[in-house]
Amino acid sequence: MGKRLILVLALALIVGLTFSAAYAEVQNVKVSGDILVSGVNRNHFNLNNGNAAKSDKSVLKQNFLMSQVRLRVDADLTDNVMATVRLINERIWNGQNDSGAASTNSGEIDLDLAYVTLKEFLYSPLTLTVGRQEIKFGNGLVIGNAKVVGTSSSIPTDLTERKAFDAIRATLNYDPLVVDLVYAQTKQSNSVDRNTISLTGINAAYALNKKTDVSVYYWLKKDNNTNLSIGTSRPDQLSTVGALISNSSIENLTTSLEAAYQFGRNTETTNQKKHNAWALQAMADYTFAKVKTTPKIGASYTYLSGGTTSPNDTRNAGWDPLFYDQKLNNIVYTLLPFSNMSAFNLKGSMKPVDDVTVSLVYGYYGVAQKNSAAFTLPHTYDNGTNYYGSGTPNRGSYTGKSYLGSALDGTITYDYTEDVQFGLTGGYFLPGNALTTDAANATQLIGSMKVVF
Repeated sequence: MGKRLILVLALALIVGLTFSAAYAEVQNVKVSGDILVSGVNRNHFNLNNGNAAKSDKSVLKQNFLMSQVRLRVDADLTDNVMATVRLINERIWNGQNDSGAASTNSGEIDLDLAYVTLKEFLYSPLTLTVGRQEIKFGNGLVIGNAKVVGTSSSIPTDLTERKAFDAIRATLNYDPLVVDLVYAQTKQSNSVDRNTISLTGINAAYALNKKTDVSVYYWLKKDNNTNLSIGTSRPDQLSTVGALISNSSIENLTTSLEAAYQFGRNTETTNQKKHNAWALQAMADYTFAKVKTTPKIGASYTYLSGGTTSPNDTRNAGWDPLFYDQKLNNIVYTLLPFSNMSAFNLKGSMKPVDDVTVSLVYGYYGVAQKNSAAFTLPHTYDNGTNYYGSGTPNRGSYTGKSYLGSALDGTITYDYTEDVQFGLTGGYFLPGNALTTDAANATQLIGSMKVVF
């Protein structure tokens, strides 16, 4: 019933906006969207080679086809008032088995975006955006992905297209200064009082000149933990402050440096501690613009602090990943937590022929803090509800050594037309001596076709 109701309302919205020329408040309507069809093959994502129970083969190996469809409507209403709605359907190919039950497959249509934009609200520099919207600042180190579980329980969360926040965003444009104020509700329970997670923050970006931009930010994540069985009656309040500087003074070279610090009090366990964590990220990319094949090279370094769990330590130095939106190497950011990490990445790309791009990304990953109790596995979901490696057999534990592993990704994209793109990406992760495993290497191969309209 819910699926049909959303579909009817969506069609009513499109038809109503399209044929409402008689109403002066509707000045323009734009319909757009995209269709992404992918074939996915994954092996040994629990890094276990031969000791898995037969019932756990779905974790060891995954083969499936899936479709991700988005339909967007943008309507210009009265002056400076706009409304945006985007519907999404993500589903594993499963014939006509479109039941919404989590145990089968999901043919349901869900809201991906739904917001109103009020330009020059109250006075000209202010733009107000209210509703479900995508929010990303800088390189996505801190804010960029709300980590929404996919609409289909059978689609891995790291592959979902859903990233939007339910938020209120006020943008003050005092060119060259732009200030964003954001309030987002990332978790809300209507059955348990105060069982919420909220995000409040400010991001101020200033263009020093045409080649240099500086951003500073402050974010407060407030988690009202209602698990009284472990003695938590006060909310966990985590503050994150940071700055990002980007520069392109040298022709064809772009660089950035970002640093952030987290503080506050952790009340997630009976052993309450103060947050005291750091993150640092440096990036550089260079394009050989005068070379026929347009080669590009890049390098980056990412540091995310780790901490101990000693009862005598009053600090929690483990970096909280918040709502990051980065995936420098595909498999690593699916398997390992975005915390207690020291990563070096090298990348390169070129266009051997027109409309074809070939790229490679290599990563070397180690821990920031060598402490077996502080390194937790895993981080992301394999199907929207269960963690990779959860239960038996587990993916292993941290040995106390430094080397987590190395990763290599290769991608080929072919622009068939301006609207159609084919892609093939392969990934390989070699676990290091910091992980106790059966020495199985994780692999991934994804072929895709995307149409944008």
